[in-house]
Amino acid sequence: MLAVSVLPLFADENTSVTMGAVADTTASQVVQDGDNSVKTTLASCPRLCDRNPNGRRDALLQFDVTAIPVGARDIQATLRVHAWEPFRARVFAHFADGAATFPGDWDVRPSLGPALDGVNEVDRGHNEWDVSRAVTGNGSYTFALTQQSHHTRIYWASRDNSRPQIRPELVVTYKGGGTRPAPTPSRTTTAPKPSPSRTPVKPTPAPTTVKPTPSATPSRPSPSPTQAPPGQVPGWRMVWNDEFNGDSVNRAKWNLRTGEARDIDKGCNVDSPENTFVSGGVLTLRAKRQTAQCSSQTRQYTQSYLDTIGRHSWTYGRFEMRAESPNGPNDSRGLWPAFWLRPEDGGRGEIDVVELPGGNQYYRAATQAIFYDYTPTKQDQRWTFPNDGYPGDGFHTYTTEWEPDAIRWYIDGRKVYERNRATTPWFDEVFHKPYNLRLNFQVGGWLGDPDGSTVFPADFRVDYIRVWQR
Repeated sequence: MLAVSVLPLFADENTSVTMGAVADTTASQVVQDGDNSVKTTLASCPRLCDRNPNGRRDALLQFDVTAIPVGARDIQATLRVHAWEPFRARVFAHFADGAATFPGDWDVRPSLGPALDGVNEVDRGHNEWDVSRAVTGNGSYTFALTQQSHHTRIYWASRDNSRPQIRPELVVTYKGGGTRPAPTPSRTTTAPKPSPSRTPVKPTPAPTTVKPTPSATPSRPSPSPTQAPPGQVPGWRMVWNDEFNGDSVNRAKWNLRTGEARDIDKGCNVDSPENTFVSGGVLTLRAKRQTAQCSSQTRQYTQSYLDTIGRHSWTYGRFEMRAESPNGPNDSRGLWPAFWLRPEDGGRGEIDVVELPGGNQYYRAATQAIFYDYTPTKQDQRWTFPNDGYPGDGFHTYTTEWEPDAIRWYIDGRKVYERNRATTPWFDEVFHKPYNLRLNFQVGGWLGDPDGSTVFPADFRVDYIRVWQR
């Protein structure tokens, strides 16, 4: 790591420290890319990349910040990354919750927080992103560049480039806190454990949980210093979970529907390893553009639908999913993943932990809802992710706490919605009986059907499902 400190003449002047990356790589869906951690270039590309519908690449850069003294204030941080050619492309910088020391395997890439900053055009030379909200003190920080337009690769200079002047940089400025020389240059590539003070978002404290596997790094925000061990939440006891650490769907926990054509969508629910599979600690529900004979109908799409009917149901509880939506701004019309609950008796009532419809109108928001019936009598909202974030920019945690007198929804630990007896006249009629789980990925419906821009296959990826009760 190269660090150069400019010392202030006066206490209120800015001190500036420039650091080089200690590790970088390109997380790629394309296995043929090989080991990206030792290349002289990094790459970014949207999911539809060079005509490959699963060609997404994110550039990851890791920095060790050690030069900020105790008492420093007004800390600002700028990520600078060099591109060789200009492009009209939207590129965002995200906080990445993990290290950049892996070869680039997509299944073990860190999860991403909401975008910290973005550019609408890439310049020749160094491009800059304000990442100050993530850098709050000394520690190891990883950032990801995600590309949302221009469906071909943009190449960036890596830390291994032979020209030092174009290598990635993190420029940190601060005031006060005394002065001291820059630290001795370090080449360590092992990131220290993240400091809880580094969260880019400061939500209300509904605890999220962490799955201790490389493919399931914690979702933002990072847990507070008093966070319980993984899988434990103060005041709740875990009663059921699926971490998807095996090599197939656990049939003791889930039913997998097949040959089902519903009148509310355009797909056929199938029990096929091409549409539902477990690998690398992640359950994938895949939607395909594929003709299928579905009962007496012929459908043009296949899709996945899991439930726990007759196996597991609960009255009240805390229901949580950590997942990555497949939906981007220009490639997801007609795609609709969801995690929800229905009464075991099949009667009135529904609790939607989250619905994630795609398409340009909807892809940035997550829906929270309850239903009395399907006339429909319902109450819902669409919560838009802040700072240009969206459910498909990485893994996010969706939680619903269902109590006898209220239902609360959280996204990445932030409370976003609540319904209770005061807001909902029919609350007591439908929300005091056992409900089972539903996890599905439907194609088409009243929010729109796929068109020529919709990319198939599309993958809804789930890290875990967990259930707690008081």
